Amino acid sequence: MISFHDIAKGSRHVVRFLHVATGNMVEFPAFITDFADSYGVSWGTESIYGRMDPIKPYQGTTRTISLAFDVVSPDLDTARENMFNYSKLSQMMYPVYSSPLFGSTPGPGQKGRVLKAPPILRLEFMNLITNLSQDATDRGLLGCINGVSFNPSQEAGFFTTNNEILAKSFNISITFEPQHESELGYAENSDQFLTQEFPYGRPEVRTIADRDSNNNTTDRIAQARTNKALKGSV
Repeated sequence: MISFHDIAKGSRHVVRFLHVATGNMVEFPAFITDFADSYGVSWGTESIYGRMDPIKPYQGTTRTISLAFDVVSPDLDTARENMFNYSKLSQMMYPVYSSPLFGSTPGPGQKGRVLKAPPILRLEFMNLITNLSQDATDRGLLGCINGVSFNPSQEAGFFTTNNEILAKSFNISITFEPQHESELGYAENSDQFLTQEFPYGRPEVRTIADRDSNNNTTDRIAQARTNKALKGSV
């Protein structure tokens, strides 16, 4: 019997998480309920005596992705698998620790672990969340998850067996801050963005007429500025 997951995976309609430090991976069929991609531009403020408006030096641009999706279980076995996958995702929120510094026998006597690697993840969902760097070996977008929420559906109900309760449907919501591996911005003396397919894998399709029109417009603006400067100097 073909499952929802098999159908979604066959068409790449899955949300995929990869724990970078361990290589652990988990994926869910993409029943998306919410998606938002926002950008924040940071500016400094320098007030100068006699100047009414402060100087605003550019500091940086950040990106935040909010994603929510439903995980549906048509039967008990699927519910167990989905709960296992969510548990695996929850474990990915934690770092990697070193071997115990004290105690060689597994158990309470082992102590003194130190942090070795943070819980950096790669997240992928079709073209909306993907890595566009030419040098990366994985399609997942590198970044940090600020939080995960697990919300079982009361309306869908639950499977109960052997003192265990499993949701027939639950919603997972996350907030993700990417750490882009490609250069984002414009090349000097060019109107071309350095990573042309950013952010959704759709580069601009420009015809010769479009390029000529854009160049002519730029030339006219430059000429108008020159004429204005010459008149002001007379």
